[in-house]
Amino acid sequence: MSVHPRDISAAKLGVMLARTPYPDELCLLVSRAREAIGFFADHPPRALEYPWILANLPSDLHGLRLLDVGAGVNPLPFVLADRGAQVVTLDNHRLVRAGSNRREWNEWGFLDYATLDARIASLHCAYEQAEFDAPFDGLFSVSVIEHIHSGTRRAWIERFRRHIRSGGTLLLTVDLVPGTDALWNLSEGNVVEARGLHGSFATLLAELEDTAFVVESAAIERELPETCVDTGFVKAIRGR
Repeated sequence: MSVHPRDISAAKLGVMLARTPYPDELCLLVSRAREAIGFFADHPPRALEYPWILANLPSDLHGLRLLDVGAGVNPLPFVLADRGAQVVTLDNHRLVRAGSNRREWNEWGFLDYATLDARIASLHCAYEQAEFDAPFDGLFSVSVIEHIHSGTRRAWIERFRRHIRSGGTLLLTVDLVPGTDALWNLSEGNVVEARGLHGSFATLLAELEDTAFVVESAAIERELPETCVDTGFVKAIRGR
């Protein structure tokens, strides 16, 4: 079978396996991605972000409910479902990934994961419009929240508080302007708002702390190969 045009190359994967603290998780995710969707995104930050999400959740997820905000097309929902989680994905992207020609897919767009795995539920709507019957045990979002307006970001954080149970986990990764702590202020090539208004990594941490979250860890990875961003990682716990 031919290699998917968006699949990570062996050379780039080797570099990222040496870089990530979680090589076993990365190998699992690459294998599951190729099996489920045909490719693992050829974008180096994903080789750090996805394993970090997986490593910061329990290995046994039976009975836990997890929400992936801005899921796009990624392997995490499949691996988390394999580990027993009840997974809900949400994305409002106008491009719908459907049909059999997966060679046209990349990591962006709305995918109804249930068409590939009945254990996963998917919502095609904006997060601002989503409502759920019960809070989740954990919520994660990979490089999404920095691509929206700062006012919407603050509204999202308030919704995170509502949608995660007390003591539950919030995991966020964010793109940063290289060599700075400024949140990336572009979305699909368009400026979201001026960089000075958009905020910084510290701004994001302060907004979480102001909204009943306790930041358990925060870190930045810089000088990633073949990418135009640095990447921030935030793990927070929903307080009472």
